[in-house]
Amino acid sequence: MTSPAVAASDLSVRPESEPGTRRAARRQRLAATPLAAPARSTAARVVAFGLLLMLWAASIGGTIAQTLTMSRTQAAEGLTSVYTQAVVDAGHVALLLPAAAAVFVLIFRVVFVQNDVSPLVLVVLPWVWIVFNEFARGGAVTEQMLLPIGVAVTLWAIQPRVSDLRAYALAAAGLAVVSMVLTSSAPALMYMPQTFDVNSEKSLTGLPLLAGFFGHPNGYGLFLVLALPLTHLFSRWYLRWTTAAVLLVAILWSASRTALFGVAVWAVVLLVSMLLGRAGNRTVGRVLGALLLVLVVVVVALPLITTDPEAFTKRGAIWRFNLSQLSGDQWLVGLGHSWYVDHYDLLKAALSSAASHGHNVFVTYVVTGGIVLVALLAVVLAAAARAAEHLPRRDQVAASTFLCVLTAVSITETAWRVEAPDTLFAAMVVPLFVIAVQARDLSALARRRGDRTGETPTFTMLTRRTA
Repeated sequence: MTSPAVAASDLSVRPESEPGTRRAARRQRLAATPLAAPARSTAARVVAFGLLLMLWAASIGGTIAQTLTMSRTQAAEGLTSVYTQAVVDAGHVALLLPAAAAVFVLIFRVVFVQNDVSPLVLVVLPWVWIVFNEFARGGAVTEQMLLPIGVAVTLWAIQPRVSDLRAYALAAAGLAVVSMVLTSSAPALMYMPQTFDVNSEKSLTGLPLLAGFFGHPNGYGLFLVLALPLTHLFSRWYLRWTTAAVLLVAILWSASRTALFGVAVWAVVLLVSMLLGRAGNRTVGRVLGALLLVLVVVVVALPLITTDPEAFTKRGAIWRFNLSQLSGDQWLVGLGHSWYVDHYDLLKAALSSAASHGHNVFVTYVVTGGIVLVALLAVVLAAAARAAEHLPRRDQVAASTFLCVLTAVSITETAWRVEAPDTLFAAMVVPLFVIAVQARDLSALARRRGDRTGETPTFTMLTRRTA
């Protein structure tokens, strides 16, 4: 039997006028090529992991400093806090580190990057609209509003792979272990204030709710459940299920109902992916994409059709009151990015101290940025879902599960974050960016298998020189 190499060479010398000759030769060469993922240089892997961990640490650095240097009573909902200098300094560092990384990449790396720019353009559109909308209103355009654009550019240029996000699963599991240990050994440091402990009827463990280093158990639950899908990225079963088990215990302890719903969605998506078994990536992508679409419809439709103010732990009242503030063209462009901050006293008096946001992604961002902003966020989600379809199976399932869980928890909480640094920014926006800005196919083999090298030829050459 003629070897694949010989067959390819024989085909390549046929007359060019023969229809399909070159295409047939290419198909034969691809059929004979081992399906091994292209390797990255050591420097590229170090840069990718270092960048992701830096963003993760910057996102939670402020809340850790607050827990260690301030009384937990300062975390009471609606209470204005005077932060210690350590917390202020941590906030400055958390802003400056990602900003410095973005500037470095813009100056020294982007000029060498040959990645397709269209995924980056789609990803930053919501933030461009936020900045433009606020500027047009005469409002202040802050660094926190601009930083996500820089982070997106940085991730687009460095191109960390989706598989690199397993570092987030491991980091979140480690933080959960530390939080649970300290809550047991130093309760005065870690337990929530009494204003939240009185709600212990929510507790599933009989203990006061677990908030860890965060200001509220709901926020902590969201942080943990967004890391849960990323545990699937571990190829070793004991790492995958150990990290998942740790996160599940901490989520149960937090008793966040939204996070528990996210756990249910995580389990359903994994079960569906297992039932699909040997189905092709395209089939898996379509099925998981359909699940994601259903969740998106629920995010938008539920607050619009809910009429009972007591529904979903009084979220019905919050949704109705927030949407009632819109009229005419305000539905299109919103009331402004800072509307919730500027009108918190009104919201607190009319509803409760928990009404500092819409408790639903659609409600929050249709109020602040209108249907335009909501549509642009949907474009980012769709771009990420499309990119996930072309990933290797393990990465595809993990990425699709993350998108489904993110959308599910967005039904009753404002899980999306449009400013940085923020406690949920690394847990939510960074994985979303990493998925959405994955490089387009670099070869026909990559198209067939769905691999991404994470490097363009120029980037590979540069990193190998420095490795």
